[in-house]
This record gives sequence, C-alpha cells and structure tokens, in this order.
Amino acid sequence: MVRYEVKKALGTVGGRLAALLMLLLVLLSSYLSVSEVEWINEAGEPETGFAAVSKLRRAQKEWAGTLDEARLEAVIRENQRLCATPEAQSKDYNQNDIAYGWKQGILPVLNMMNYAYASDFQEYDWYRNEQVTPDQAGNFYTNRTRLMKQWLEAENSSAAYLLTEKEQAYLVEQYETLATPFLYDYSEGWIQLLTNSASVIMIAALILGYLCAGIFSNEFRWKSDAVFFSSALGRDRAVAAKIQAGFLMVSCIYWLAVTLYTLITLGFLGIDGWNCPLQIKMWKSFYHLKLWQAWCLTCVGGYIGNLFSAFLTMWVSAKTRSSMFAATVPFLLVFLPNFLDNLGNDRISKLLGLCPDQLLQIDQALRYFNVYEIGGRVFSALSILLPVFSLLTLLLAPLMYREFRRKQIS
Repeated sequence: MVRYEVKKALGTVGGRLAALLMLLLVLLSSYLSVSEVEWINEAGEPETGFAAVSKLRRAQKEWAGTLDEARLEAVIRENQRLCATPEAQSKDYNQNDIAYGWKQGILPVLNMMNYAYASDFQEYDWYRNEQVTPDQAGNFYTNRTRLMKQWLEAENSSAAYLLTEKEQAYLVEQYETLATPFLYDYSEGWIQLLTNSASVIMIAALILGYLCAGIFSNEFRWKSDAVFFSSALGRDRAVAAKIQAGFLMVSCIYWLAVTLYTLITLGFLGIDGWNCPLQIKMWKSFYHLKLWQAWCLTCVGGYIGNLFSAFLTMWVSAKTRSSMFAATVPFLLVFLPNFLDNLGNDRISKLLGLCPDQLLQIDQALRYFNVYEIGGRVFSALSILLPVFSLLTLLLAPLMYREFRRKQIS
C-alpha cells in the first residue's frame, strides 16, 4: 500500500516534473556554491574553477594553525606590509585588486579583525584591519566580548528593551566561555555549504509540499472516495499507508538532495577546516559549534522543518479535501514570516525567531541573538525549535489518521 501511494504521488506528470525540478535546482545550488569561490590572480582578475580553489587552499594553508597572539601579530605585520606596497597605495583600481589578491591567504582573519577592532558592536568597516597594529593583537578575543557588553549596556540599544537581564547575562556567558584561541584553516567547503543551505532546504520544502498535497485529497478529486472508504482496509491500513508514504517521500528526497549538495560542494572545495569554530564565518554568533557541527545541525533542522511542513500540508489536505489549498501551506510557512519581518518591528522579529521557517534557514538563525527566558531559564531559539517542532510533527501523524478515516463519502 505504501508503495502504491508513493507511485500515485511520483507517477503523475506533475510528480515527475517536480522531482526533476528538485534535482536541477539542487545541481544549480551546488554549482553556485562552488562558483562563488574565486582566486584573484597576479593580474588582479578573478579566476574560478578547480585550479582557483587549489590556489586559494594553498595560500590559506600557509597561515593555518592556532590563531594565537603570535600568529595574529604576524598577520597584522603582513597586512601592513601589503598595504604599504605601491599597488595598494595606487589610485588605479586594477592595481588595488592585485594588492587585494596578495592578501587572500589571510583574508578571513582580516575580516574577523574588522569586527574585533570596530568602534561599535554593530559597525563594520572593510578597511578597519588596516588600522590595527601588532601591539593590539592581544585584544583580538577580549574585544569581541567587550563590544558586545557595550552594546547590551547602551541606553539607545535595541537590546535594552528586547532582552531581559537574564537573557543578556546568558549572551555574555556564551561569549566569555567560547574556547579561544580559534583554529584557522582553509574552510571554504563548509562555509559555502552553510551559506547556500537555505536555498536547497527551502526548495525541498516547497516541492515536497506539492508532492504531499494530494496524498489525502486525490480520492475526492478523482471521485474515487466511495471505493476507497468502502474497501476492507480503506479506513485503517490504507490511511496509515498514506502517512507512511508521505514520511518516506520526505525522508528519501530530502536526504538525497542534501547528500548530493554536500558531496558536490565538499568534493569540489574540500573538507579542510571542518574543525574550525563557527565564528570563523559568523564572528558574532553565540553558539559554541564547529563548522561540521553547524552543518549537521543545519541538515537535521532542515529535515525536521521539511517533515513538519509536509505533515501540516497533508493534514490540511485531509481536512479540506483540496490539494490546491494544501499546496499553499509550505509557501505560507516560508514567505509569511519573511514578509512580517520586513515590517521592521524588533519585537515581532524576535517572535518570528520561533517560527518553523527558521528550521529551513538555520544559517540565518545561527546569526541572530534570539534567546528566550522561560520559567526563569534562558533558552536559545534552536534549543526550542528543534524539540518543539519534532513533537508537533509527531502529533500531526495521529491527527491526520483520525481526520481522514472519519471522512464521509461524498
């Protein structure tokens, strides 16, 4: 029965086109991930492709290691030397690009310095690293916490009315307990995985929603509900088979898509830097994660989000007998919170941090200071989202079963 339900969903022209579209979009996302990595050659021109990736890896490997005070001083001195070259001082943009290319081995560290030595927590100045001197290397990590505390204590800061005292204390503790010094290494493979993950996971949610929308409503659309419900197992095993088919489709298609995206991206860009801290990519994040852990969390969160979206779609399909109406559910889950977030209200934005769309874009959720005080304890958004929507997904299964098996023949 389960096999039959899967064939009904994927055997139609629309189902096959949706599966093909899913494959094409995953391949496109993988291509965009690897093509975004560039190498600036000696002529100041960008190069892409495997050779460019190899050059970038070699350049950053030369500086790989523990990012302690001595290595930071060496990076600052090298940056000062390159900034003093005629090419960097020139008013010719092409000459500037040549000088920029010489910095590619230390560029991720320079980017972190733009944050660490900023005058304000929310400031970002691309050229800030050029003002840093070797004697300031010892403040690299302490500045991260100091700037965040200043932001929390500022009277005109949004944190003053968005975060309770316990929430602020939680963030400070997360910053202070982050293990330092960081490990630095070439890590473009993992960074690009995280950067473009939302496109793959959201695409999966939308297409799987379309495939699952007709599982419960097609019998009514095809006018075969009388035959279905009057059969011996129509109200028992057949209904359970529909739920199992939806779970099987989501699980197989989602993990195939994510695995394909991961293999292509890491296969092209490499697995180096897997053990670097998340802050190499997201300096301000308060989560204590390595890059590989962040990717695993992204995949698991995306799976839970896809399952919840698909099960909610199937429940709406069973409730309304309309596959067209049910197919809009994933779009509402994805786009409605983004629309509300654009209203610019900070309190609404904080509440939106607990919406299921966050599971589909964990790369963004890891950046936000969404923490919530509940019963005197403080929880991060992800520590709430993962168990809550796992439970809601489990609860939707019996709701679907009960809703559909009690349907009256029309």
